[in-house]
Amino acid sequence: MSHKGKLYRLEGVVLNRRDQGEADRVVKLLTAEGSVDLLAKGVRKPRSRKAGHLELFARTQVLVSRVTGSWDIVSQAEAVQVRARLQEDFRLGTYARYVAELAVRFFEGETEPQLYALVDDVLARLDGGAAPELLTRWYEQQALALAGFRPEWLTCVGERGGNLCQMPLRPRADDRRPYGLDMERGGAVCHECFAADAREHTVRPLSPSALSWLQTLQRRSFDEVTRFALPERTAKELAQAMEQYIAYHLERRPAALRLLHDNRG
Repeated sequence: MSHKGKLYRLEGVVLNRRDQGEADRVVKLLTAEGSVDLLAKGVRKPRSRKAGHLELFARTQVLVSRVTGSWDIVSQAEAVQVRARLQEDFRLGTYARYVAELAVRFFEGETEPQLYALVDDVLARLDGGAAPELLTRWYEQQALALAGFRPEWLTCVGERGGNLCQMPLRPRADDRRPYGLDMERGGAVCHECFAADAREHTVRPLSPSALSWLQTLQRRSFDEVTRFALPERTAKELAQAMEQYIAYHLERRPAALRLLHDNRG
């Protein structure tokens, strides 16, 4: 991310922040151009004017002073959307942390404007009362696609006889045999391929309902998705399946998931 001149302006979403020194904070701001770490001097002092404008998950406008060889410094900050519910409600805040963590872990340095728009939209919906579990499942599919890890839910990614299966996947309510999720190959497998590869540690069963929902979450807007009722059993299966899929491709379990599990329990 490049800026000319000593002072420059940014608008972005505060993804995370960490204390620095006795009264400062380093704030990670996601913008349409990418993410940037900025130093907010004195922001932890009780009378700081900037503190309320640099809260977690807020969309804010900042005036930044360039510093050579160190973090650029936030000179002024004005929140556009504070999103107080995400700061005051521990459960909603935990979902927001998960949204932010995926954005940080999957994307480094320069990112596409679509990521900023997606994260800003999802956090606004969380703050506005959208169903957090459903919104999170939808966000996962959109973020994975932007990050280049788009799962294949429509055709089988399995192999039989040395050839790609590529059978169209059309789950139905009367299906009696499970499909599969193959983390290594990056998508779903048909009944036959799952039966052949079920012992592989990167393959897990996937119910017809879960596969149908994954197809829907990937291909439809969130407003369209909300027209359908997500069964509780399927919601739990989707949460477990996507946790495994994301942890496999990140090569680590997102830290916010532990808080989510504790919250659900």
